[in-house]
Amino acid sequence: MAVVVTIALGVAVLTTAFGIVNAAVFRPPPFPHANRLTMLYLQRNPDHEPPRRERWSFARFELLRARQRSFDGVASYSPAAVTLSTEGQGGAELLRGEMVSPAYFRLLGAVALRGRLLADAENDPAAPAPVVVVGHALWIRRFDANPALVGRTISLNGVPLTVVGIAAAGFRGLTDQAELWMPGAVAPLLTYPGYVSTNQNFISAVGRLGEEVSLESAQSELAVLGATINRALPSDPAFPNERVTARAVPVNTARTGTAIRRSLWVLLGAVALLHLLACANVINLLLGRAAARRRDSAVRIALGSSTNRLFRQIFGEGIVAAVAGGGLGIALAWWAAIVVVPPANAWAPRNFYGSLAPFDAPAFSGVELIFGLVLVAATALLVAIPPAFTAVRLDASSGIRAGSRGIAGVRTSPGRPSARGLIVGIEAAFAMLLLVVAGLLIESFQRIRRVPIGVEEAKVLTFWLIPSEARVPVEEAPAFVTRVLDAVAAVPGVQSATVDGGGPLSGTANSTLFIDGRPAPGPGQAPPVLRHYVGPDHFRTLGIPIRRGRVFSAQDGAGAPRVAVISETAARRFWPNEAPIGQLVWFGGGSSFDARERAATIIGIVGDVVYEPPDRQPNLASFYTPYQQFTYPARMVFLRTAGEPLSVVRDVRRALASVDPTLAMRDVHPLTELVSESWARHRFDAILFGALGVAALLLASSGIFAVLAYAVAIRNREFGIRIALGATPARVVRQVLREGMVFPVVGLLGGLAAAVMLTRVLRSSLYEVSPLEPAVLLWTSGVLLAVAASACLVPAWRATRADPIEALRAE
Repeated sequence: MAVVVTIALGVAVLTTAFGIVNAAVFRPPPFPHANRLTMLYLQRNPDHEPPRRERWSFARFELLRARQRSFDGVASYSPAAVTLSTEGQGGAELLRGEMVSPAYFRLLGAVALRGRLLADAENDPAAPAPVVVVGHALWIRRFDANPALVGRTISLNGVPLTVVGIAAAGFRGLTDQAELWMPGAVAPLLTYPGYVSTNQNFISAVGRLGEEVSLESAQSELAVLGATINRALPSDPAFPNERVTARAVPVNTARTGTAIRRSLWVLLGAVALLHLLACANVINLLLGRAAARRRDSAVRIALGSSTNRLFRQIFGEGIVAAVAGGGLGIALAWWAAIVVVPPANAWAPRNFYGSLAPFDAPAFSGVELIFGLVLVAATALLVAIPPAFTAVRLDASSGIRAGSRGIAGVRTSPGRPSARGLIVGIEAAFAMLLLVVAGLLIESFQRIRRVPIGVEEAKVLTFWLIPSEARVPVEEAPAFVTRVLDAVAAVPGVQSATVDGGGPLSGTANSTLFIDGRPAPGPGQAPPVLRHYVGPDHFRTLGIPIRRGRVFSAQDGAGAPRVAVISETAARRFWPNEAPIGQLVWFGGGSSFDARERAATIIGIVGDVVYEPPDRQPNLASFYTPYQQFTYPARMVFLRTAGEPLSVVRDVRRALASVDPTLAMRDVHPLTELVSESWARHRFDAILFGALGVAALLLASSGIFAVLAYAVAIRNREFGIRIALGATPARVVRQVLREGMVFPVVGLLGGLAAAVMLTRVLRSSLYEVSPLEPAVLLWTSGVLLAVAASACLVPAWRATRADPIEALRAE
């Protein structure tokens, strides 16, 4: 039973881990002929810097579509947040949609369940068609699967759109979240007025390679075409000769970043080591069984049985037990694929600006089944062959003559080790390697959690409001935000309210800095900074300390002089030897602070806030300006509450509806939860590898115990004689511990050597922890030695109980 259960757990865990890796790395996205799909992007090639990927503007994409020849088709798409507010169908609901070109559906193999999909004529910017395709899940959830929905009108962001079709079940687009699809040309009416006309690159592109076209030849065409497009429509008109090309990346490669792949391979390697540990334990058990039957086997050989027949018998017994355990393990892996789902953000953030889903949800398919069957076969051979070979090497005459006293012991001398002793050493080495990996990840998680983020997290509610810029233009955004803040601040239980473009550890807007009185930086040389458009109560709401000067007040409005508050890091970095307060600054980008004549005067310095995960070398140089002087309508709202933050959500919804019935809250979380989610990957890695390390430790200790207990049992007479000759119990215990610890210590040293060589691949997953962290290596070594010594104590105690009278009588 122990053999079956051990193998079942090993096969189940390794097959499950393979399913996770297969889903994230090998399994193609759920589109027909996905191997021909590629993401297309512009690539800037600055001197002395790595290339930078960019998406497309509407006009640049149209040039790409018209001039490319390597693809059967190219399509544009961009995520879009839209509010559905159809009368009689429930309250306002913020939905995730996609603005697409009609070729999008054809390239991805999407079909309509009812009605039709988008037509080419409906994406004409000169005559945009107000139409929408509704997703199958939304059709069922919000419209009760009403077949008459096709042809009717629904209201999205207050704009009436005609439903022309229902997409087939399962299609959610390349974002894997879309519930609605609208033509890109209708975006100026629905989401962003400048969607068609802006020079900004925010539209993603996907293409399907032609049947006779290789990726290499497509890359050659794109390299030239990207430069041609940039000359015709420069991304930065001030630098029309900037080196810009275009590239294609297979969707299956683009969906998962390099760091994620490395983490997944580390996971699979760790689980494979754990499975090998389980196999080593099984081999030890089967070798012990074979050794216990040695006299019986010797008698059978003496009576004429062949060693081949004995080999087949022992081999067959091992195979049967391994196959039974493996079958159970495959069943457990199938169950795990259903119930064990890693957190959505357990791995590093996905690639391509979040516009391409990772499509990495684990599932138990034919690939996992084949892997499991191959694993069972390999495991069965691995655990069945070593015990069976003991029959071939058996000397019948010595076995019969030696009797029970001649049962082969377990040598604990490195000079002439037994097979079981070597296995104990290997188990200890594997356990040590897994313990070091787990220790490094746990230490990394502890350190990243201890990083002060600069705000008071307790009793703060956060949520996003994403009104359409077509409904709330940028020039009207300050007045809109004021109405929102006034409404939610009046809710009972709300003490103060503010807005920003993102939250601590979840990202915010970026820009570039220009300082009055200093030389203008060269192309692309302006320093990057974080930009915040916030309310007067921002620093009080989030508990950000004021270091010098003052912060914003109600008087810093639209007609007042432009002002800015900066972080301590910004003050040290840009004014190390002078006072920042009173300096004039402006910023790159499209805000109203984008030129010398619209510069802001620095009026105060506040504490640093960490807006990006600490393990990504966050930029701490923050520049805050009042939202009344400029802001965008899509804002994250922060409410400091008197009690439990979620207790005010219902009243906040009512307050928002009084401002605009189409407003809907998205991503409603207490700030403590938002911060906790930012550690999700590190927490998941620490828990997962910690569990693997504990399992490895238990397997290694059980292996040490089994081998040493067997060794003590067959040397019971020897210990009895030693006691009869005057050996004290303490001396016997020391002898057993000394002999029992030989191979665990050797294995520990081998595991440390392996860890030194292999844990370097963890470097990108660690925060301020070296792969050779001395403290981690010391305490993991101590834990392994302590557990190994504990596993030796019971056999050592049993050795002291040997009866010297019985031992002498037997002699």
